[in-house]
Amino acid sequence: MAAEVTRGGMLSNSCAACHGTDGKSPGAIPSINGKSAEYISQAMHDFRDGKRSATVMGRHASGYSDEDIELIADYFSSRP
Repeated sequence: MAAEVTRGGMLSNSCAACHGTDGKSPGAIPSINGKSAEYISQAMHDFRDGKRSATVMGRHASGYSDEDIELIADYFSSRP
């Protein structure tokens, strides 16, 4: 039986290019799988709102609504 595809899972697909499949980074980019939803959500809000500097994340995060950020944070925090 195929796994259910959630909106959070779909939104998280764009993160895989840098953070790895399911948030498990294969390189220098930090892994985000298993981090708390609160940590991921706060980081993404900070990137989006310009409170945390980054070369790429500010641009990525600027395209997400508060709801999108919460869905992405919930998705990655639930990865084993």
